[in-house]
Amino acid sequence: MSTLHDKLADYMKSYTEQYPFSGRILLALHNEPIYDQSFGYASKEHGVPIQPETKFGIWSVTKSFTAMAVAMLAEEGLLRFDDPVSDYVPSLKAHGPMTIRQLLQHRSGLPNFTNMPEYNKQLNKWPLDLDRTLALLRDKPLDYPSGDSFAYNNTGYFMLGLIIEKVSGMTFESFVETRILQPLGMMDTGVNNGRSVIPNLASAYSSSGRALAPAEYIDMSTVTSAGGMYATAADLLKWDQALNSSRLISKELTDQAFGFTEDGYELGWFLDRRNGRRRISHSGAYRGFKSELHRYPDDGITVILLTNYDFVPSTKLAGSLADLMLGEEAIIPLQPPRYPMKPEEFELLKGVYEGFGCRAEVDSDTEGCYFIWNNREKHELYPVSPTEFRHSWHDLSYAFKHKDNGVWTFLGMKKRA
Repeated sequence: MSTLHDKLADYMKSYTEQYPFSGRILLALHNEPIYDQSFGYASKEHGVPIQPETKFGIWSVTKSFTAMAVAMLAEEGLLRFDDPVSDYVPSLKAHGPMTIRQLLQHRSGLPNFTNMPEYNKQLNKWPLDLDRTLALLRDKPLDYPSGDSFAYNNTGYFMLGLIIEKVSGMTFESFVETRILQPLGMMDTGVNNGRSVIPNLASAYSSSGRALAPAEYIDMSTVTSAGGMYATAADLLKWDQALNSSRLISKELTDQAFGFTEDGYELGWFLDRRNGRRRISHSGAYRGFKSELHRYPDDGITVILLTNYDFVPSTKLAGSLADLMLGEEAIIPLQPPRYPMKPEEFELLKGVYEGFGCRAEVDSDTEGCYFIWNNREKHELYPVSPTEFRHSWHDLSYAFKHKDNGVWTFLGMKKRA
């Protein structure tokens, strides 16, 4: 065991010497922590280091709690997975047949409201109630017929939160607290409503140049059941342990959800394989925080990673740590050599890219290439090929793509003509 611990410690020592990292990492084998370490600062401004009790926004890992709440109500006979969503949210009847199960599996076809320009430009800065959310959807068609495809979707999980409230007669926050968190002893986890001070909550950071910057503000009431929770690493280990038991839902339903043979998405979790091993996982990422909870049920391995730096490639890092626990090799990614880009090559790429209510201005100066994100953050890049770049400080890569219609895209956004 000490050998494995040393391998993990050596890897993180080398990684943090190469790239910036702040957060908590907790790795467990058969429910017992074998590596539990803090890095960096919960508040850089005040010099407060991250501690075991430090809380982090977990964003979309929230979906696992939302889905569990729905499953609990289903087992109590208060709803059924195949009930029409319009039974609970009548205004969605105009979108045609759609079930709770399809919301859970990201197969509803509803437009994703967090990708809408009006949300990213302004609405995410203000409280977003039911009427406003439904108004966003009212005049927009489905992206595809319900059930026909998979597309990750925050709208569906926002709607599930409304269904939980309607069926239980409780707020989403109260249901999760009294029915899930308190019984499991998860006293350092909760829903961030944006209206209360949360003791020990880390500050959220982005970066500009080679310096930290405060993460862009978001009103947490706009994400609630889709991504509004916070937790400590220790509490997420309790959550992992509860999912291995029958404390909240029956073993039969747990086995149906997690005894998968094919990749998919069930009850708030991605189901796939890494190195041939079954993996049940979820990530969360948005303004300032990233979270990872990866479970390898056949190997008894749990990987928990929480960071208050939104530029950490958390999914990749969690995967490397899992590889070490699985007896595989994990290599620290090194910065690749610089490509000698000609001015005329970069001229094709430079410009303003817009989409989803966001903006990236790609340009260069005497110090090199960069892009400015949403008029607030400067990210320095260097080319590694005619269309690929690396961040000069972070462990991140970027690619420009040239579509068949002649349009260049960057970060999923189109270049402005």
